[in-house]
Formats: sequence, C-alpha cells, structure tokens
Amino acid sequence: MENNYQLSRIHNYVNGLMNREEMHALEREALEDPFLQDAIDGYGLQEGVDVKQLSLLQQRLATRIAEQSIGKSKRFYGWQRLAIGATAAVMFVTICTLLLLRYLPQQKSKLTEVELMQDQVFSIAVANTGQFDGEPVIGWAKYELYLTHDYTGWGHKEGEVLVRFKVDEQGKPFQLSINGKKDLTEYAELVKLLEDGPKWRGQEVEIRVDLHQLKM
Repeated sequence: MENNYQLSRIHNYVNGLMNREEMHALEREALEDPFLQDAIDGYGLQEGVDVKQLSLLQQRLATRIAEQSIGKSKRFYGWQRLAIGATAAVMFVTICTLLLLRYLPQQKSKLTEVELMQDQVFSIAVANTGQFDGEPVIGWAKYELYLTHDYTGWGHKEGEVLVRFKVDEQGKPFQLSINGKKDLTEYAELVKLLEDGPKWRGQEVEIRVDLHQLKM
C-alpha cells in the first residue's frame, strides 16, 4: 500500500494533479532522498505508464523503504543499548562509592577503638563513706561495672577522690562536689557518668571513687 501510495504521489506530481502544499512536501522529501528524486525524474520522462516498468519501480521503492527502516532500527537499538550500558556503569560506580564511604569510616572507627582499649584500660572502685545512707539502685557491684565500662579516661586524673552530691526526686545526682570543690572541670567525664548513669536511693550520697589506669 505504501509503495502504491508513493507511485501515486509521483504520478500526481508529474501530471500536475497536486496542490501547492502537496507538491512542496514531495519536493522536500526528494531533496533528502536522491532515489526519490531519480524516480520522479525517470517517471517524468515516460510518455505513458508501462506496467512492467511500474512494477520494477515499485520493487525498487519497496527495497529502498525496507533498507531505510532497517537502518533506523539499527540506529535506534544501537543508541538504546549504549544508553542502557552507560546508565548501568554510572549506577555501578555510584553504588561502589557509597559502599566505600560507608565502610571505610566504620573500619577507621573500629581500629581507633581497639587501639584505645589496648593502650588505656581503667579500673574504678566505688565505696560508701558511711556518712549518708544513699546507694545506687542497681547495687554497688553493678555500679562499679557501669563506671569501668563507660569510662574512657578523657582528661584522666589518677588517684582517689571524694565525691558528694544530693539526689533529686528522679534519683539523679545534683549539686556535686569533688574533694570539697564545686569546680568539676578536671573530672568532667566522671561527673557526666554520675549525672547520666543509673538512679540512686536516698537524699544525699558521699562516696570514694578510686580512678586507676591499668598498664598493658
């Protein structure tokens, strides 16, 4: 049908049966397709339409159209495969980068933690002075384990200190003093562990805390 349509257009063009817009459209196509221009020129030289020649022209048109269709398909699928390959490569590189960014910092952090544990190990002993009846809710032994486990030794001060504080309604220490001093800067980590740690019973507490670093 398409071949017959093309031949019909050429016939109408050569015989002046087209309007101006249709003629311009066919001429533009002929500029882009040399074979179509040859077909128009050859058809125009014929005084009449020979059935055999018309059949040959139809075959040539059909062959040319089929070649153009195959060429377009090859270009389309070629670019499609190239686009898919490029997208897959970008996704692969992105995933690898994200994995590296996520994995390497964790490895560095773990190594730092291991090195710190190997270099600094602390033992913390806690004892009630008997001045007040306050005590940790979890018991003295577990409270010592809590302090020893969470104490990293930041700004560590070796030795024994006397810690005194009051207990609020939620069981949290407040108004702390160390060795009778209100300036707790030197023992900031110990103070934070006491304030954020397990709850206490009683109204006031006085304890001796022995901060001791073990040599590895």
